[in-house]
Amino acid sequence: MDPLSIKVATVIVKRQLEVQKLKEGKVEFGGLDGKFLEVILEALKVPYEFVFPADDEWGRLFLPDGNWTGMVGKVQTGEADIAMNFIMPTQERMQIADFTPAYSIDEITFAIGKPGLVSPTLAFVYPFPFTLWWICIGFLFLMPLIFLFLLDKRYSLIFLFLQTFSSILRQPLMLHSCISVIPNRTFRRRTYSEFQGTFRSSVRGSHKCFISKGSSNLKILLSSEIDYMKTLGKAVEQNNWYYAYDEVIGSNYINPYSAAIGPKSMLQINSGAEISASMHVSSDSLNSATLAIPMRKNFPLKKKLCKIISSLNSAGIYKKFLKDESLRVWLTRQNEASEIEAIKPLQISDISGPLILLLAGYVLSIVVF
Repeated sequence: MDPLSIKVATVIVKRQLEVQKLKEGKVEFGGLDGKFLEVILEALKVPYEFVFPADDEWGRLFLPDGNWTGMVGKVQTGEADIAMNFIMPTQERMQIADFTPAYSIDEITFAIGKPGLVSPTLAFVYPFPFTLWWICIGFLFLMPLIFLFLLDKRYSLIFLFLQTFSSILRQPLMLHSCISVIPNRTFRRRTYSEFQGTFRSSVRGSHKCFISKGSSNLKILLSSEIDYMKTLGKAVEQNNWYYAYDEVIGSNYINPYSAAIGPKSMLQINSGAEISASMHVSSDSLNSATLAIPMRKNFPLKKKLCKIISSLNSAGIYKKFLKDESLRVWLTRQNEASEIEAIKPLQISDISGPLILLLAGYVLSIVVF
């Protein structure tokens, strides 16, 4: 016999799952999982009410009493029949709740803020790290000293230095040669393309990496067999690098010096187009995540709910909602101001680097002659 009503535990997250009660008593659903939940509840044909956990967590095992926090905790205690909002069925969670078939498979990755534009003044030194440049400069001054002691014929130190310097350049410093290598646009510094770079930067203290409190992502890091991932998990735990999940896309936690880990689909939706976006979503993945709905033990509508999920998967409803939400966010951002590349005349600041080299060459010429 179907229950009179069911209780749904959830956490409100912008563009992910939004619930708003209207004056007529109806409920308006928003977000990717919100639209999918609306279809599920309509198919169940049972009255429903929402339960919101006070801690706004997904669900983690709270030792030593063995209870769970967040949405999973509501299902465990029977305060909610089901829970919905990007919940992963881990081994520990499956011991205290039943799960429906997976309705989506997502990747867990990170997003980091894009750095600002770099001035082209010293663009000719960017291809190599500054450490390599300092080593080259050191050898430039060291080699004349070595030649001074090795050669039988005595030469002045300045002469040997200039000969070494010219042999490295292999051509005089001509203005047209310098202009030919001036970039026609500004560069962006490279962002991290691997998890390892971000993880090690976080451990060194130069960067931070935020994780949603109560999610299974921290558990993945702490239980990883890779040392730097486990070290990062400990750093997150010790420094309390947690974010309120509805704030992650607000760039409070995502900037050039801090990254946030979350579902790739939601990070891509909120980051916008790659060209105009202020954040970079990594192509690497921490883990593959299956998303499913937890149900309390002995839930009477278990078979019916599982059948509904299977039917929706066959029809590709969730993928349709994902495309619709992506399009909606994209259309919204078209009204925002976007950066437009314009052709501008060459300015002195754009060629200041080559001009400095030219001036240095003239000074050396004056010293020699």
